[in-house]
Formats: sequence, structure tokens, C-alpha cells
Amino acid sequence: MPVPSFPVAAAAMLLVAGQPLSPWAPSAWARPDQGAAPTPSTAARTAADTIDPVAIQALVGMGNYLSTLKSFEFRTKATAEASFQDTDFLVHLGYEATYKVLRPTAFYVQMKSDRAIREYVYDGKTLTVNVPRQKFYAKVAAPPTIRQTVDKIYLDYGIDLPLADVFYWSENPVTDGITSAVRVGFARVDGKEADQFAYRGETLDWQIWIARGKAPLPLRIVITDRSDTVRPSYSADLFWNTTPALTARDFAFVPPADSSLIEVAALSGDN
Repeated sequence: MPVPSFPVAAAAMLLVAGQPLSPWAPSAWARPDQGAAPTPSTAARTAADTIDPVAIQALVGMGNYLSTLKSFEFRTKATAEASFQDTDFLVHLGYEATYKVLRPTAFYVQMKSDRAIREYVYDGKTLTVNVPRQKFYAKVAAPPTIRQTVDKIYLDYGIDLPLADVFYWSENPVTDGITSAVRVGFARVDGKEADQFAYRGETLDWQIWIARGKAPLPLRIVITDRSDTVRPSYSADLFWNTTPALTARDFAFVPPADSSLIEVAALSGDN
């Protein structure tokens, strides 16, 4: 009996209405424009094309620190705004996520909301997408590194992991495309001292709260999509463990006895 094929949009739906959530992931730069950004009112000033070197250096320093972590774990509490059924009616969608990473060849990601659970397990050879409530899972061959795998599953299958930016930040902090960058000031996130920075790209405004001290981790992220007239936003607080005791066993997927294997259909067209 052939393995049934299942549309990737359903198999890999990320609990937040398919919104692109990350300013440096492929989705943020590669997807077509959704229309021109709204014209600001005469009472509001357009953000100046100001690049504060302190804000740029903060990104570089954060990325350099992340690159030193051979393994790490973080969990998030996030809220996304999405247009309800293609209207200008914004709804808030909340979810939690857990990331476990063992560089350079393994990750586990769980996305959980009131409505759905998705798990993504990569062991250096295969990526598994598990949907436990619907009792099915899918497997696809994957490249030998995390970065290559994150790129491949987006380009070939449309799987766009929220907060996968962490994999990009740690390799080469992307500053191209930033038209404005400023330091907002001192802040506290979950009791931790941080600096708040704000950035603007072609269609996205985004803010990052970076921890002060020897471990400049991103503690909070807020993104606003200016290409959409309703300006939906996404926010997440990140809670880090930089010394987890991870082994290959944490990334070995064993399918539940009542779960069925399905085939994930690749996107049509040349990639």
C-alpha cells in the first residue's frame, strides 16, 4: 500500500496562521511583497535612515556569542497577530516553543498551542515532522548541517521555523538591508538587565532586547510587518539554558505505535 501524500502546508503548519515571523530567516526576505507599506500620517515622522554603530555592534556581539555555544536550549512564550480570514480583523494567537540544539548536526523543536502540537526532529541525516494529536508523522532526507537543513526545508517544503533566526545569527549576523538601527535604552526582561534595540528593514520593524554582561543573549523579540496595512506583530520572550546535557538520544525519533507515516509533498516549481 503506498504511503499517502499530505500537503506540506497542513503537515508543517506552525500554529500561527502561516505568518513569516523572523526578520532574517529566508521567509522574511524571499517572500514576495504583500503590497506597499502604508503611508504615515502627516502627524507622524518617518523613521530616519539612521544607523547607530552601537546597535549594529550589539547584533554582531550577540551573534559572536551564540556561535560559541555548541549546545543550547531555550523555550519561548510568543504571541502573533494575524488577519482573520483575509480581513483587516486582527486576532491574537499564542503558542509556546521549545528548542534543543546540538551543533552542528541536531535539533529538536516543539511548537504547542491550544489547538495544535508540531515537533521537528533533525538528527544529522533526516528531518522528522511529527503531529501527535492527528497521529501522523513524515520524514525527509536532510543535509549534514543545521543551517543547510533549515534552508532546504524552507525552499523545498515551505517549512519555516519561527525563531530559526538563532541559527543564522550565530553563523553570520545579517546587517544587510537594515535602514535604521537605534539603541532605545536600558530595560529588564524577566528580572535580567538588558538593552533594547530597534531596527528597520524594507518591510519589517523589529526590536531585540539583548542581555547585558558576558552572555549577550536575545531575551525578547518584537516584529511588526509594515507591508500589511493592518501591521500585524509578533512578540516572544526567550528563556535560555546554555549548558544543557544533550546527547544524540535527545534527537532520536521513535514513532508512537498508533502513529502513521505519511509523505510530505515538495513544493512545485524549481527551487
